Amino acid sequence: MTANARETGRGADQPQPGDHVFICPTAGIHGHGCWWALVVSALPALVEGAVYLRVVPTDDTDAPIRVFYARTAALLVRRPS
Repeated sequence: MTANARETGRGADQPQPGDHVFICPTAGIHGHGCWWALVVSALPALVEGAVYLRVVPTDDTDAPIRVFYARTAALLVRRPS
């Protein structure tokens, strides 16, 4: 977690638009490899500790937006300083 994290009230930090997240199997996202993504939007899931992420790869921001269901406890978040 980061020092300037925002609490969701659900026990874990939720990424915000503009944050970078690491897409990987540890965060519950299987079959897509490991890569950094830019968060377009984030919606809380009905399950505590999970979030729906709309992201694009950081190295190709013109790529189509992809949606992932992720566990926030294992999600690496990098916030712009």
